Amino acid sequence: MEAFTRICWIAAAVGMMAVPLTACTSSTPTSGANEPPKAGSPTASAPPSGQTAPSAGTQEVTLRVMDWSDSTKALREDFHKKFMEKYPNIKIQYTQLTIDQFKNTVLTAVKSDDAPDLFPVPTGMKLSTLVKDGWFQPLDPLMDDAFKSMFVDGTFLEGTTMVGGKIYSIPEALSLPSTLVFYNKKLFKEAGLDPAQPPKTYAEFRDAAKKITQAGKGKYYGIIEGGKQTNRWQQTALDWSSMGGSGLNGNSPVSLVTKKTTYDSKPVLDVFELFKNMTKDGSFHPKTMSITAPEARALFAQGQAGFIVQGAWNVGVWNKDNPDLDYGVMAPPLPDSGQKGALPMTNSGAWIGLGAKSKHPKEAALYLKEYYGSDLFQPKKVESGDSFSVVKGINEKYSKAAQLKQYYDISMQISRIVPDPSIANPAAADVFAEFKDVHPNLGELLAGVAAGAVNDEANKLGELSKQLDKAWAAAIDAAQKKGAKVDAKTFEFANWDPMKNYGSDEYKALK
Repeated sequence: MEAFTRICWIAAAVGMMAVPLTACTSSTPTSGANEPPKAGSPTASAPPSGQTAPSAGTQEVTLRVMDWSDSTKALREDFHKKFMEKYPNIKIQYTQLTIDQFKNTVLTAVKSDDAPDLFPVPTGMKLSTLVKDGWFQPLDPLMDDAFKSMFVDGTFLEGTTMVGGKIYSIPEALSLPSTLVFYNKKLFKEAGLDPAQPPKTYAEFRDAAKKITQAGKGKYYGIIEGGKQTNRWQQTALDWSSMGGSGLNGNSPVSLVTKKTTYDSKPVLDVFELFKNMTKDGSFHPKTMSITAPEARALFAQGQAGFIVQGAWNVGVWNKDNPDLDYGVMAPPLPDSGQKGALPMTNSGAWIGLGAKSKHPKEAALYLKEYYGSDLFQPKKVESGDSFSVVKGINEKYSKAAQLKQYYDISMQISRIVPDPSIANPAAADVFAEFKDVHPNLGELLAGVAAGAVNDEANKLGELSKQLDKAWAAAIDAAQKKGAKVDAKTFEFANWDPMKNYGSDEYKALK
């Protein structure tokens, strides 16, 4: 069942032998990100040649892992190789899809009782909803205190990675906004722009994209996006409009400013107008609407666009595969009327979980133990510049990529943690479980504007606001009828300040 919220994560008893997850530091013997496969086509990691056969009496099992983490594909393949050397009775079958392919594939897999052993929560779905629907089993029987204590504070919270006091998921990385802007310094210079002074306002951003397009003369364009992925348009619309004062974020469909499902406010319309104008200018790369985010990232690295709106995960890929790419990181441009809010930031959300019907919890526990607790993956991921780890001490020791640090520093300057209704009141999860999203949604409408297919965006956004209001009210009513102690005020935060982090003190003040 869909929910509107950010990517987050019936408990099934572990009825088989399981080993607890413990922190480990031992290493195994030493022994780019390509385009993801089509849905249903696994990139299975085969045991290395010459590998020691499983010992007598040890059953050989295949552990199925599925996600969309294309930016760490090479690192994961190396991790799997070394993991299988260390545990020769376990074969890792790793399937990597695009984010949209993953959602469709895993929905089908769960319905047919063929879900992978380990997989993340799909985009736009809540962990609490999926736990209620029987997707995941709790990790607590597999985790000891030493393992849990490895993670930074705030990793395990009710409403994010925990449901009903039990841990069901572990975050992939430290949470950072994914809508900062990367820009090509070489193309800036060719267009007569100063790379040391990237645009700060919508008007400047549009003008820069137009100048780059004109300088390119068909060889490169002002901006490129993975237009096939509506989640990218959705996130950009939410985040950029929030800086203009919309009060929108991915934690619920309710604006923190209006306390209603308001999607036709001036800050939102300003974002839509910016993208509409860039489309009129011809600034979007012509392949934008037919490619995924990884494909857009690759074309940007080839010098085919001046701007791209994506997350910190690009840094590691570019620094490895495109060492000559001269690029910078900038904050999202502000509306010409000025800044009235911050970029929304959330606590590190749920990512990977153990399928409720997995027959291999013991092997899954070993996988998570090595993935987070050994030196086989987390240090290498941070060192590559892909992202920041949720494991204590890793970032301080291994972060070396200048652009990743720049991305982090900008994020900390312009972002603020927003309130999460599920943390304030766990019963909010019951509303999300009942909520039916409205289509076309915000991301789909912005994609339509960028494609030149939507021209009456003000009316469309007004209609979206009305339909969301009805759907949200219906979800609250349905949850209440099932006994949930929740109402519309659960999603209102009177003590929220858009320019301050919302933390434990603010949650306590609500009581």
